[in-house]
Amino acid sequence: MSEQLSVLIVDDEAELRKSVGQVLTSQFPQIKIEITEAEDGLSALQKVKAADFDLVMMDVKMPNMNGLEALEQIKQHDPRTFVVIMTAHSNYQDAIVAIREGAYDYIEKPVSRDRLSEIVNKSLEARELVSNLALSNPIFDDDIDSEFVGGSDKMREVFDLIYKLCKVDTTVLVRGENGTGKELVARAIHFNSPRKSGPFVAINCGAIAENLVESEFFGHEKGAFTGAIERKIGQFQLANNGTLFLDEIGELRPDLQVKLLRVLQEKKFIPVGGSREVKTNARIIAATNRNIEKMIEDGDFREDLFYRLNVLPIFLPPLRDRAEDIPALVQSFIKKFSKQHPSSPITGAASETIALLKAHRWPGNIRELENTIERAFIVESQSVIRPESLPESVRSEARKAGAAPAAVAMKSAIPAGATSPLDYERFKEDAEKDFIISALRANKGRINQTVAHANIPKNTLLRKIKKYGINVKEYLES
Repeated sequence: MSEQLSVLIVDDEAELRKSVGQVLTSQFPQIKIEITEAEDGLSALQKVKAADFDLVMMDVKMPNMNGLEALEQIKQHDPRTFVVIMTAHSNYQDAIVAIREGAYDYIEKPVSRDRLSEIVNKSLEARELVSNLALSNPIFDDDIDSEFVGGSDKMREVFDLIYKLCKVDTTVLVRGENGTGKELVARAIHFNSPRKSGPFVAINCGAIAENLVESEFFGHEKGAFTGAIERKIGQFQLANNGTLFLDEIGELRPDLQVKLLRVLQEKKFIPVGGSREVKTNARIIAATNRNIEKMIEDGDFREDLFYRLNVLPIFLPPLRDRAEDIPALVQSFIKKFSKQHPSSPITGAASETIALLKAHRWPGNIRELENTIERAFIVESQSVIRPESLPESVRSEARKAGAAPAAVAMKSAIPAGATSPLDYERFKEDAEKDFIISALRANKGRINQTVAHANIPKNTLLRKIKKYGINVKEYLES
């Protein structure tokens, strides 16, 4: 979670605004929280247009402009704004309408400390994911590499498919190992589709107790089962007009697979303990790291559900199959953790470190790489991440694989036994020019990608290109 948090609390009751602010600051003492207050929807809209907020908590019933009207205009101004609606228990219908209009979640008044903590943590995690994808502008309008991290052929194929999926409304099955970024892909599709102003709701099917999955999906009526002390709105209903991301779909038990298939076919369901059908037009994006074909063969997954989900599959490659993306990913994580650890001197990674990282197998994929870089921010005292700051598992595996430090590449630059005078400055400039040309060629002339790959500041790269008269166009798509 970010070490700073800006929150806008909107309610016509000053005491409630004060109370929510006090709960926030007491629940998150490790975070510097900046609280801004607004007394009605109109004032809230003005404040959102004037500044960025990590979270907006807003009541529904207010003078001048109510919360639902303000929500609609806030989402029009910036669809990425995370808005949580505060509503009385008796007005749960307002919560449903708010979720349909793009609210991230809702909370009942009086505000529960535990529920508030849960919502804040969820919304900030989601905001961080969206921020990492740089979705303030449509990611495919210009140079895709400036928005997504990774320029390998495998990832460009993924990006091309995401681009196509943003323009249609079909179900999607995202497949890949743990840590490859399946939820990031789902969010990229949602936030660049016509549904981007609607809700994005994510469920991990493997993290919910088996006896609660149906209630989580479809909701339940009061008294539907022991412990159902109040009515609950299901995720399919909350995701109406938006996207429902079903992670770890392979963990779903067979009887719920049948019910999910029915919802996909008929676009309606019945809450647990209910008698009336509820309609939903949520787009379904599912994900799994399991071998679904083997599960079908073993009778653990319905073949008809698989074909319903697998209309347009996306296969995410493991990091070991796209090692050429590691330098850009490292630079992206350095940029991220520099904000979280402002006292750290780290600005880049040594070439030897990059060589070791590229040789590692990364069983945990991008998530493992991210954790490795964050660890370096804790133990490294220099401006670059050195090999000794990497976990022993990364260093030992690289040694077994025979990874060589990048520095040895210069050994043959001066012929053995050379007797003619050497010009150090000329040699240095020639080597620098060759390095920049090689980096540009490797990255097909893309400046931003070359900056990350070569671990060189952008201003420096542009200055050197001008100094040596390098024609970047020669290397575009070469």
